[in-house]
Amino acid sequence: MKLHIYQLAFIAFTAFTVSSCKDTDINDEHHYDNKLYISSVPVTEDLLIKEDVLFDSRKITYRLAAPVDNEIQVSFDAKPSLAATYNLSYGDNATALPEAFYDIPVKNVTIQPGGISGDDIIVNFVNLNQLDDSRRYVLPVTITNVSGIGLLESARTTYFIIKGAALINVVANIKENYFPIKWNSDVSKMITITVEALVRSDDWVAKRDNALSSVFGIEGNFLIRIGDGDRPRDQLQAFVPGGSFPPANHAPGIGLPVDEWVHIAVVYNTVNKNRIYYKNGVAVYKDQSANSTVDLTKNCYIGRSFDGTRWLPGEISEVRIWSVERTAEQIADNPYKVNPASEGLVAYWKFNEGSGKVVIDRTGNGNDITASKDPIWVPVELPQIY
Repeated sequence: MKLHIYQLAFIAFTAFTVSSCKDTDINDEHHYDNKLYISSVPVTEDLLIKEDVLFDSRKITYRLAAPVDNEIQVSFDAKPSLAATYNLSYGDNATALPEAFYDIPVKNVTIQPGGISGDDIIVNFVNLNQLDDSRRYVLPVTITNVSGIGLLESARTTYFIIKGAALINVVANIKENYFPIKWNSDVSKMITITVEALVRSDDWVAKRDNALSSVFGIEGNFLIRIGDGDRPRDQLQAFVPGGSFPPANHAPGIGLPVDEWVHIAVVYNTVNKNRIYYKNGVAVYKDQSANSTVDLTKNCYIGRSFDGTRWLPGEISEVRIWSVERTAEQIADNPYKVNPASEGLVAYWKFNEGSGKVVIDRTGNGNDITASKDPIWVPVELPQIY
Protein backbone atom coordinates (compact mmCIF):
# COMPACT_ATOMS: atom_id res chain seq x y z
CA MET A 1 0.00 0.00 0.00
CA LYS A 2 2.79 2.42 0.87
CA LEU A 3 4.50 1.69 -2.41
CA HIS A 4 1.35 2.61 -4.32
CA ILE A 5 1.21 5.92 -2.48
CA TYR A 6 4.83 6.62 -3.39
CA GLN A 7 4.20 5.81 -7.03
CA LEU A 8 1.09 7.99 -7.22
CA ALA A 9 2.94 10.88 -5.61
CA PHE A 10 5.79 10.54 -8.11
CA ILE A 11 3.36 10.35 -11.06
CA ALA A 12 1.56 13.44 -9.81
CA PHE A 13 4.87 15.27 -9.42
CA THR A 14 6.01 14.24 -12.91
CA ALA A 15 2.68 15.20 -14.47
CA PHE A 16 2.83 18.59 -12.75
CA THR A 17 6.40 19.15 -13.95
CA VAL A 18 5.61 18.15 -17.54
CA SER A 19 2.39 20.13 -17.55
CA SER A 20 4.16 23.18 -16.20
CA CYS A 21 6.86 22.87 -18.85
CA LYS A 22 4.26 22.52 -21.62
CA ASP A 23 2.29 25.51 -20.41
CA THR A 24 5.47 27.54 -20.22
CA ASP A 25 6.51 26.41 -23.69
CA ILE A 26 3.26 27.74 -25.11
CA ASN A 27 3.92 31.18 -23.68
CA ASP A 28 7.68 31.32 -24.13
CA GLU A 29 9.80 28.17 -24.43
CA HIS A 30 12.77 29.89 -22.80
CA HIS A 31 11.08 31.18 -19.64
CA TYR A 32 11.19 28.29 -17.18
CA ASP A 33 13.65 27.06 -14.57
CA ASN A 34 15.87 24.28 -15.90
CA LYS A 35 16.85 22.36 -12.79
CA LEU A 36 18.42 19.04 -11.92
CA TYR A 37 16.30 16.43 -10.14
CA ILE A 38 16.32 12.72 -9.25
CA SER A 39 14.04 10.93 -11.69
CA SER A 40 13.97 7.61 -9.82
CA VAL A 41 10.90 6.88 -7.71
CA PRO A 42 11.18 8.71 -4.37
CA VAL A 43 10.95 5.48 -2.33
CA THR A 44 12.21 2.01 -3.30
CA GLU A 45 10.77 -0.72 -1.09
CA ASP A 46 11.77 -4.03 -2.66
CA LEU A 47 15.02 -4.72 -0.78
CA LEU A 48 14.49 -7.76 1.43
CA ILE A 49 16.34 -9.24 4.38
CA LYS A 50 16.68 -12.94 3.55
CA GLU A 51 18.98 -15.69 4.75
CA ASP A 52 20.34 -16.34 1.26
CA VAL A 53 20.78 -12.70 0.15
CA LEU A 54 24.23 -11.29 0.86
CA PHE A 55 24.37 -8.71 -1.92
CA ASP A 56 21.94 -6.57 -3.88
CA SER A 57 22.13 -3.31 -5.78
CA ARG A 58 19.88 -0.52 -7.03
CA LYS A 59 20.43 2.45 -9.32
CA ILE A 60 19.55 6.12 -9.08
CA THR A 61 18.65 8.07 -12.21
CA TYR A 62 18.65 11.86 -12.50
CA ARG A 63 18.11 14.40 -15.24
CA LEU A 64 17.68 17.99 -16.34
CA ALA A 65 14.42 19.35 -17.64
CA ALA A 66 16.23 20.39 -20.85
CA PRO A 67 19.76 20.25 -22.33
CA VAL A 68 22.28 22.98 -21.52
CA ASP A 69 25.43 24.16 -23.27
CA ASN A 70 27.75 23.80 -20.28
CA GLU A 71 29.10 20.80 -18.38
CA ILE A 72 27.23 19.92 -15.18
CA GLN A 73 29.02 18.32 -12.20
CA VAL A 74 26.86 16.39 -9.73
CA SER A 75 27.72 14.75 -6.39
CA PHE A 76 25.67 12.15 -4.53
CA ASP A 77 26.04 10.61 -1.09
CA ALA A 78 24.14 8.75 1.60
CA LYS A 79 22.74 10.95 4.33
CA PRO A 80 21.50 8.82 7.25
CA SER A 81 20.37 11.94 9.16
CA LEU A 82 17.47 12.24 6.68
CA ALA A 83 15.90 9.07 8.11
CA ALA A 84 13.88 11.30 10.46
CA THR A 85 12.66 13.35 7.49
CA TYR A 86 11.57 10.18 5.71
CA ASN A 87 9.70 8.87 8.77
CA LEU A 88 7.91 12.17 9.25
CA SER A 89 6.98 12.47 5.58
CA TYR A 90 5.79 8.91 5.06
CA GLY A 91 4.51 7.94 8.50
CA ASP A 92 7.09 5.22 8.95
CA ASN A 93 9.36 4.15 11.82
CA ALA A 94 12.46 3.06 9.93
CA THR A 95 16.00 3.00 11.31
CA ALA A 96 18.87 4.54 9.36
CA LEU A 97 20.80 1.76 7.62
CA PRO A 98 24.27 1.40 9.21
CA GLU A 99 27.22 2.28 6.97
CA ALA A 100 28.56 -1.28 7.03
CA PHE A 101 25.64 -2.45 4.91
CA TYR A 102 25.96 -0.22 1.86
CA ASP A 103 28.46 1.27 -0.56
CA ILE A 104 28.23 3.89 -3.30
CA PRO A 105 31.33 3.23 -5.44
CA VAL A 106 30.97 6.30 -7.69
CA LYS A 107 29.52 9.46 -6.12
CA ASN A 108 30.55 12.12 -8.64
CA VAL A 109 29.17 12.24 -12.18
CA THR A 110 29.11 14.59 -15.16
CA ILE A 111 26.34 15.65 -17.53
CA GLN A 112 27.96 16.57 -20.80
CA PRO A 113 26.98 19.70 -22.78
CA GLY A 114 23.84 19.01 -24.79
CA GLY A 115 22.84 16.11 -22.52
CA ILE A 116 20.16 15.85 -19.88
CA SER A 117 21.62 13.03 -17.72
CA GLY A 118 24.81 11.15 -16.94
CA ASP A 119 25.76 7.66 -15.75
CA ASP A 120 23.42 6.10 -13.21
CA ILE A 121 24.47 6.12 -9.57
CA ILE A 122 24.81 2.55 -8.28
CA VAL A 123 24.10 1.76 -4.64
CA ASN A 124 25.35 -1.62 -3.42
CA PHE A 125 23.82 -3.32 -0.39
CA VAL A 126 25.91 -5.95 1.39
CA ASN A 127 25.36 -8.54 4.13
CA LEU A 128 21.64 -7.84 4.30
CA ASN A 129 21.13 -11.27 5.87
CA GLN A 130 22.82 -9.96 9.02
CA LEU A 131 20.18 -7.30 9.61
CA ASP A 132 17.31 -7.71 12.08
CA ASP A 133 14.44 -8.91 9.89
CA SER A 134 11.85 -7.65 12.39
CA ARG A 135 12.86 -4.03 11.71
CA ARG A 136 12.62 -1.62 8.78
CA TYR A 137 15.69 0.28 7.63
CA VAL A 138 16.01 3.32 5.38
CA LEU A 139 18.97 4.60 3.37
CA PRO A 140 18.50 8.19 2.15
CA VAL A 141 20.71 9.09 -0.82
CA THR A 142 20.76 12.73 -1.84
CA ILE A 143 22.34 15.14 -4.29
CA THR A 144 24.93 16.87 -2.11
CA ASN A 145 26.24 19.29 -4.71
CA VAL A 146 25.62 20.44 -8.27
CA SER A 147 27.53 23.04 -10.28
CA GLY A 148 26.38 24.91 -13.36
CA ILE A 149 22.63 24.50 -12.88
CA GLY A 150 19.92 24.85 -10.23
CA LEU A 151 18.60 21.97 -8.10
CA LEU A 152 14.95 21.03 -7.57
CA GLU A 153 14.88 20.69 -3.77
CA SER A 154 11.73 18.61 -3.68
CA ALA A 155 13.40 15.87 -5.78
CA ARG A 156 16.99 15.83 -4.59
CA THR A 157 16.67 12.78 -2.31
CA THR A 158 15.58 9.19 -2.81
CA TYR A 159 14.98 6.61 -0.07
CA PHE A 160 15.75 2.89 -0.08
CA ILE A 161 13.74 0.75 2.36
CA ILE A 162 15.13 -2.57 3.57
CA LYS A 163 12.75 -4.89 5.38
CA GLY A 164 12.33 -8.50 6.41
CA ALA A 165 11.22 -10.78 3.59
CA ALA A 166 7.90 -12.50 3.76
CA LEU A 167 8.12 -16.26 4.22
CA ILE A 168 6.49 -16.71 0.82
CA ASN A 169 7.21 -14.25 -1.99
CA VAL A 170 5.95 -16.09 -5.07
CA VAL A 171 3.37 -18.82 -5.74
CA ALA A 172 2.09 -20.75 -8.76
CA ASN A 173 -1.26 -20.27 -10.41
CA ILE A 174 -2.08 -23.74 -11.79
CA LYS A 175 -5.46 -23.03 -13.36
CA GLU A 176 -5.94 -25.52 -16.24
CA ASN A 177 -2.57 -27.03 -15.38
CA TYR A 178 -1.30 -30.05 -13.44
CA PHE A 179 1.81 -31.85 -12.16
CA PRO A 180 2.29 -35.62 -12.55
CA ILE A 181 4.28 -37.05 -9.63
CA LYS A 182 6.95 -39.62 -10.47
CA TRP A 183 7.98 -40.69 -7.01
CA ASN A 184 11.57 -41.26 -6.04
CA SER A 185 10.45 -42.09 -2.48
CA ASP A 186 8.72 -45.33 -1.53
CA VAL A 187 5.06 -44.41 -1.10
CA SER A 188 3.61 -47.87 -1.80
CA LYS A 189 2.41 -48.83 1.70
CA MET A 190 1.76 -45.70 3.72
CA ILE A 191 0.09 -46.55 7.02
CA THR A 192 -0.04 -42.88 8.01
CA ILE A 193 -0.20 -39.80 5.80
CA THR A 194 -0.68 -36.07 6.29
CA VAL A 195 -1.24 -33.82 3.28
CA GLU A 196 -0.94 -30.05 3.60
CA ALA A 197 -1.38 -27.22 1.09
CA LEU A 198 -1.96 -23.49 0.88
CA VAL A 199 -4.54 -22.62 -1.76
CA ARG A 200 -6.29 -19.51 -3.03
CA SER A 201 -9.09 -19.69 -5.58
CA ASP A 202 -10.35 -16.78 -7.66
CA ASP A 203 -13.71 -18.56 -7.77
CA TRP A 204 -14.62 -22.17 -6.99
CA VAL A 205 -17.77 -22.01 -9.14
CA ALA A 206 -17.67 -19.41 -11.94
CA LYS A 207 -16.98 -20.60 -15.52
CA ARG A 208 -16.54 -24.22 -14.38
CA ASP A 209 -18.47 -27.04 -16.00
CA ASN A 210 -16.93 -29.58 -13.64
CA ALA A 211 -17.93 -29.64 -9.99
CA LEU A 212 -14.49 -30.85 -8.84
CA SER A 213 -11.24 -28.99 -8.17
CA SER A 214 -8.29 -31.35 -7.60
CA VAL A 215 -5.53 -30.65 -5.09
CA PHE A 216 -3.50 -33.85 -4.64
CA GLY A 217 -3.70 -37.59 -5.02
CA ILE A 218 -5.04 -40.45 -7.11
CA GLU A 219 -8.54 -40.82 -8.53
CA GLY A 220 -10.44 -43.64 -6.81
CA ASN A 221 -7.66 -44.26 -4.29
CA PHE A 222 -6.55 -41.32 -2.18
CA LEU A 223 -7.57 -37.85 -3.36
CA ILE A 224 -7.86 -34.42 -1.77
CA ARG A 225 -10.33 -32.39 -3.81
CA ILE A 226 -12.77 -29.50 -3.52
CA GLY A 227 -16.45 -29.95 -4.38
CA ASP A 228 -18.45 -32.80 -5.92
CA GLY A 229 -21.90 -33.50 -7.28
CA ASP A 230 -23.30 -34.13 -3.81
CA ARG A 231 -21.82 -31.06 -2.08
CA PRO A 232 -21.02 -27.38 -2.54
CA ARG A 233 -18.13 -26.69 -4.91
CA ASP A 234 -16.21 -24.86 -2.18
CA GLN A 235 -16.20 -27.76 0.29
CA LEU A 236 -13.12 -29.97 0.74
CA GLN A 237 -13.55 -33.69 0.28
CA ALA A 238 -10.97 -36.35 1.11
CA PHE A 239 -11.72 -39.44 -0.97
CA VAL A 240 -9.82 -42.14 0.93
CA PRO A 241 -10.09 -45.79 2.00
CA GLY A 242 -13.04 -46.04 4.35
CA GLY A 243 -15.10 -43.55 2.34
CA SER A 244 -14.91 -39.81 1.72
CA PHE A 245 -14.98 -37.21 4.49
CA PRO A 246 -16.19 -34.82 5.76
CA PRO A 247 -19.84 -35.37 4.85
CA ALA A 248 -21.53 -32.83 2.59
CA ASN A 249 -22.60 -29.66 4.43
CA HIS A 250 -21.09 -31.07 7.61
CA ALA A 251 -20.94 -27.81 9.56
CA PRO A 252 -21.26 -24.04 9.12
CA GLY A 253 -18.04 -22.42 7.92
CA ILE A 254 -16.62 -25.60 6.42
CA GLY A 255 -16.52 -24.10 2.93
CA LEU A 256 -13.35 -22.53 1.54
CA PRO A 257 -13.18 -18.77 0.90
CA VAL A 258 -12.65 -17.03 -2.43
CA ASP A 259 -9.69 -14.70 -3.08
CA GLU A 260 -8.24 -15.58 0.30
CA TRP A 261 -5.39 -17.87 1.27
CA VAL A 262 -6.47 -20.90 3.23
CA HIS A 263 -4.33 -23.70 4.67
CA ILE A 264 -5.82 -27.16 4.37
CA ALA A 265 -4.52 -30.35 5.95
CA VAL A 266 -5.81 -33.91 5.88
CA VAL A 267 -4.65 -36.68 8.25
CA TYR A 268 -5.18 -40.39 7.57
CA ASN A 269 -3.74 -42.75 10.19
CA THR A 270 -4.42 -46.50 10.12
CA VAL A 271 -2.71 -47.01 13.49
CA ASN A 272 -5.10 -44.92 15.62
CA LYS A 273 -7.80 -44.79 12.85
CA ASN A 274 -7.79 -40.97 12.79
CA ARG A 275 -9.21 -39.17 9.77
CA ILE A 276 -9.02 -35.43 10.37
CA TYR A 277 -9.56 -32.33 8.25
CA TYR A 278 -7.93 -29.09 9.38
CA LYS A 279 -8.85 -25.68 7.95
CA ASN A 280 -6.40 -22.91 8.85
CA GLY A 281 -5.04 -25.02 11.67
CA VAL A 282 -8.43 -25.82 13.21
CA ALA A 283 -9.87 -29.34 13.15
CA VAL A 284 -13.29 -29.01 11.52
CA TYR A 285 -13.95 -32.74 11.15
CA LYS A 286 -12.66 -35.92 12.76
CA ASP A 287 -13.66 -39.57 12.75
CA GLN A 288 -11.88 -42.91 13.26
CA SER A 289 -12.53 -44.81 10.06
CA ALA A 290 -9.07 -45.15 8.54
CA ASN A 291 -8.84 -48.84 7.64
CA SER A 292 -6.12 -49.64 5.09
CA THR A 293 -2.74 -48.53 3.81
CA VAL A 294 -2.35 -45.97 1.03
CA ASP A 295 -0.44 -46.55 -2.21
CA LEU A 296 0.50 -43.31 -4.02
CA THR A 297 2.87 -44.92 -6.51
CA LYS A 298 0.96 -44.56 -9.80
CA ASN A 299 -1.22 -41.87 -11.40
CA CYS A 300 -0.64 -39.39 -8.61
CA TYR A 301 -1.07 -35.70 -9.46
CA ILE A 302 -1.23 -32.19 -8.13
CA GLY A 303 -4.04 -30.28 -9.83
CA ARG A 304 -5.60 -33.19 -11.73
CA SER A 305 -7.83 -36.23 -11.25
CA PHE A 306 -9.66 -38.47 -13.71
CA ASP A 307 -9.34 -36.01 -16.64
CA GLY A 308 -8.14 -32.53 -17.53
CA THR A 309 -11.35 -30.74 -16.52
CA ARG A 310 -10.85 -31.07 -12.77
CA TRP A 311 -8.11 -28.47 -12.36
CA LEU A 312 -7.56 -26.22 -9.36
CA PRO A 313 -8.94 -22.75 -10.17
CA GLY A 314 -6.25 -20.62 -8.60
CA GLU A 315 -2.94 -20.64 -6.80
CA ILE A 316 -1.08 -23.16 -4.70
CA SER A 317 1.91 -23.17 -2.35
CA GLU A 318 3.49 -25.22 0.44
CA VAL A 319 2.37 -28.70 -0.59
CA ARG A 320 3.73 -31.24 1.88
CA ILE A 321 3.35 -35.00 2.10
CA TRP A 322 4.19 -36.64 5.43
CA SER A 323 4.43 -40.26 6.53
CA VAL A 324 3.45 -39.23 10.07
CA GLU A 325 0.39 -37.68 11.64
CA ARG A 326 1.00 -33.97 12.10
CA THR A 327 -0.47 -32.63 15.33
CA ALA A 328 -2.95 -29.78 15.48
CA GLU A 329 -0.26 -27.55 16.98
CA GLN A 330 2.27 -28.39 14.27
CA ILE A 331 -0.24 -27.66 11.53
CA ALA A 332 -1.46 -24.41 13.07
CA ASP A 333 2.05 -23.08 13.76
CA ASN A 334 3.61 -23.79 10.35
CA PRO A 335 1.35 -22.80 7.45
CA TYR A 336 4.06 -20.90 5.53
CA LYS A 337 7.25 -22.86 6.11
CA VAL A 338 8.63 -26.06 7.61
CA ASN A 339 12.13 -27.45 7.98
CA PRO A 340 12.81 -29.59 4.88
CA ALA A 341 14.71 -32.03 7.11
CA SER A 342 11.71 -32.61 9.40
CA GLU A 343 11.13 -36.21 10.43
CA GLY A 344 8.53 -37.94 8.28
CA LEU A 345 8.50 -35.31 5.51
CA VAL A 346 8.36 -37.31 2.27
CA ALA A 347 7.95 -34.47 -0.23
CA TYR A 348 7.87 -30.68 0.10
CA TRP A 349 6.92 -28.54 -2.89
CA LYS A 350 7.02 -24.84 -2.04
CA PHE A 351 5.96 -23.67 -5.54
CA ASN A 352 8.18 -20.60 -5.19
CA GLU A 353 10.51 -21.13 -8.17
CA GLY A 354 9.20 -18.05 -9.98
CA SER A 355 9.95 -19.38 -13.48
CA GLY A 356 9.89 -22.55 -15.53
CA LYS A 357 7.81 -25.72 -15.22
CA VAL A 358 9.87 -27.66 -12.66
CA VAL A 359 9.02 -27.51 -8.95
CA ILE A 360 11.72 -28.83 -6.65
CA ASP A 361 11.16 -31.26 -3.79
CA ARG A 362 12.84 -29.35 -0.95
CA THR A 363 13.39 -32.47 1.15
CA GLY A 364 16.19 -33.60 -1.12
CA ASN A 365 14.34 -36.89 -1.68
CA GLY A 366 14.26 -36.25 -5.41
CA ASN A 367 10.49 -36.03 -5.91
CA ASP A 368 10.75 -33.06 -8.28
CA ILE A 369 7.68 -32.47 -10.45
CA THR A 370 7.16 -30.90 -13.89
CA ALA A 371 4.00 -29.08 -14.97
CA SER A 372 2.09 -29.92 -18.13
CA LYS A 373 2.71 -26.29 -19.17
CA ASP A 374 4.32 -23.20 -17.65
CA PRO A 375 2.50 -22.10 -14.49
CA ILE A 376 1.70 -18.44 -14.00
CA TRP A 377 4.07 -17.28 -11.27
CA VAL A 378 2.42 -14.74 -8.97
CA PRO A 379 4.29 -12.44 -6.54
CA VAL A 380 2.82 -12.42 -3.03
CA GLU A 381 3.74 -11.47 0.51
CA LEU A 382 2.79 -14.15 3.02
CA PRO A 383 2.33 -13.45 5.76
CA GLN A 384 1.82 -9.84 4.80
CA ILE A 385 4.45 -7.47 6.23
CA TYR A 386 3.51 -3.88 6.95
